Amino acid sequence: MDPRARWRLFLLVGVAAPAAMGAGGLLLARLVTGRFPDLLRLPSGQATLAGLVAGGASLALVGLLSRLSGRLEDALRRTGTRAGEEVLQSLGYPLMVALVTTSAIGEELLFRGGLQPLVGLLPAAFLFGFSHGGWLRDNWAYAAVAALSGTVFGAAYALTGDLWAPAIGHSVHNVLSTLLLGRHVEVEWRGPVPVIRLVPDPPENAAEEEVPPMSFPSPYPPRPTARALGLVTGQLPPGPQNDICDVPGVRVGHATRVEGEGPLVPGQGPVRTGVTAILPHGGNLFQQKVPAGVFVLNGFGKATGLAQVVELGTLETPILLTNTLSAFRAADALVSYMLEQNPEIGVTTSTVNPVVGECNDGHLNDIQGRHVTAEMVRAALEGASSGPVQQGAVGAGTGMVCFGFKGGIGSASRRVDRYVLGALVLANFGRREDLLIHGVPVGRRLAHYPEPPAAPASGPADAQEPAPAAEQAPEVGDPDEPPPGSVMIVLATDAPLDARQLTRLARRGALGLARVGGSAANGSGDFVLAFSTANRTAHRADYPVRAVTLLRDDSAAMDDLFRAAVEAVEEAVINALFTARTVTGRDGHVAHELPVDQVLSWLNESDQ
Repeated sequence: MDPRARWRLFLLVGVAAPAAMGAGGLLLARLVTGRFPDLLRLPSGQATLAGLVAGGASLALVGLLSRLSGRLEDALRRTGTRAGEEVLQSLGYPLMVALVTTSAIGEELLFRGGLQPLVGLLPAAFLFGFSHGGWLRDNWAYAAVAALSGTVFGAAYALTGDLWAPAIGHSVHNVLSTLLLGRHVEVEWRGPVPVIRLVPDPPENAAEEEVPPMSFPSPYPPRPTARALGLVTGQLPPGPQNDICDVPGVRVGHATRVEGEGPLVPGQGPVRTGVTAILPHGGNLFQQKVPAGVFVLNGFGKATGLAQVVELGTLETPILLTNTLSAFRAADALVSYMLEQNPEIGVTTSTVNPVVGECNDGHLNDIQGRHVTAEMVRAALEGASSGPVQQGAVGAGTGMVCFGFKGGIGSASRRVDRYVLGALVLANFGRREDLLIHGVPVGRRLAHYPEPPAAPASGPADAQEPAPAAEQAPEVGDPDEPPPGSVMIVLATDAPLDARQLTRLARRGALGLARVGGSAANGSGDFVLAFSTANRTAHRADYPVRAVTLLRDDSAAMDDLFRAAVEAVEEAVINALFTARTVTGRDGHVAHELPVDQVLSWLNESDQ
C-alpha cells in the first residue's frame, strides 16, 4: 500500500471513527449521568491495576475458549485474525498499535461511558459484540468473543467507577492481540524460571501431513528452468520458488503414465499422458469457494465447468488439467472426490461444478485410449504439495508439444507490493517458425532442427533474418507434424480481487502468449482461468449481504498485477520449453527438447 493510502486508512479508522464514537459516548454520558467521563486526568493506581487485570483476563478467556473449541478457534482465524493480519500488512506495527489504542478509547467512551449507564452492563456488552460484525453470520465467533471481552471491561468499570480501567484493559487487549497476529506463545521451563517466546505461526500448509511420493512419477526428470540458467524474463521480482505455489496455500500435484513403444494401437497404446491438479487452498473448496474469472482467447476446446465459473464467479473444486479425451473421465473422478468430502452434494444441497482443462496430446499419446484413471486423479490430488512445482514432461504435460518442441507444464511467479501472482501453463500450442524468446526469432533459426542450424546473419538479431523457404516448410496435414494444439493457463493470486477483476487479469495473461509467438490459431483452444485465495465465499450463509475488501481498480498495484500476469505467463511458457526433455511417442513420433544451449547463445548475442 502506498504511503498516502496508508495514512488515509489510519486517519479514517484510527482517528475519525474513534473520535465519532467518543463524541457519542460523551453526549450519552452527559444525558444519562449529568456529567462527562473524566479521562483528562492521569489514571489512578487502582484504575491502572484493574485495567491490566481486565486486559489479561479478556485475552485469557478468549484463548481458553479457543483451546476448548476447535470450531471457535477456526472461526476466529477466518474472520477476526485474518482481518487483523490484512490491516497489519497495510499499516505496519507502529500505526497498527496506535490505531487499536485510539479505537479502544473511543469504543470505551461509547459503550462503557455512554451506553452502560443507560442500558446496563450486559446489554452494553452485547451491543459492543454486535458492533464487531454481529450481523454477519460468518462473524459469529468474533462478535461472541467481543461481547465476552465487553463484559470483562464493563465489570472493571462497574467495580472501579473509573473509565480509565476499561480503557486501559481494552488497549492492553488490543495491543497484545496485535503483537500476537501471525504468532503464538511458547513457554519453556528452565528449572523454576519460565522462558516465554513469540514464535511465528507456520504457513497454512506447513501443518499438513508430509506429502507422499508421487504414485505415478514421470520418467522424464526436468531440466533447469530458464531463470536457473541466467535467463531473466520481465522486470518484476519473482517469488521464492518462481512458481504458482508461491501464492500461499496453493498446491500442485501430478500423475504421469508412460507405457509402451512402437505403432499406435488405438485404445491400447503407446501411452504418454497424465493429469495435473491445482488446489487453491488446503481446505474444503466446496464449502469455502474462491473467486475466479475466465477468459477465452479461442474457444476450440472441451474444458468442463467454465460456464458456471463465468456465471457465478466462484471456483468450488480443484482444477484438473489432462488430455482432451480424458477430460470427461477426469471430471467424473473429480466429482467422486468431492462427493466423498461433501456427502450432501445433490441430496440436501446443490450439485458440484468440476473444472477440468484439456489439451490434445494425440501426436505422442494414444488419446483414444483415455488412459487417465480415477486412481491417477486421486494421486494428483492427494499428492499435491506446496512446491517447487515439477515442470516439463510431467502430469498433463507428458504428451504435449509446444512450437514444434517438447512442451508441457511450465510455471512462474511475480511479487507485486505485498501480494504474489503465480502462473501455471499447459503448453501445447504454436508453430515452430513463430517461436520468439525475448524477441529473438529462435523458431525460424531452428526450423529444421535437429539438423545443424544455419549461422545467423550479421547485424541486428532479426533485421536480416531470412524467412524460411516455402518449399521447406512442413506441409499441412503432414503426419509427422503435431495437430493444432491448445494452451491452458491458470493464474493464482492472494490479492483481494473479485470475479470481474480476475477476468480482467485473465485477459492480460493471454498477452504473455503473444510475447512468445502465440497467435491463437483456429484449432487452438486457448483458455485462461484466474482465481484469488482472498475473500473466500462460504457455501452456506443465512445473511444475504456479504462485505469484502477489494483492491481498487485504479491502484498502482492493479496495474502491476496486470504486468505480472503477462510476465509470469511468458516465463511459464519458456520454462515449459526449457525444462521438458525429448519424448518419443506412438508411431515413432519424436518431440525434441529445445536446444537450450544454442538458444541461450543467440540470446546472449542479441544482448551485446
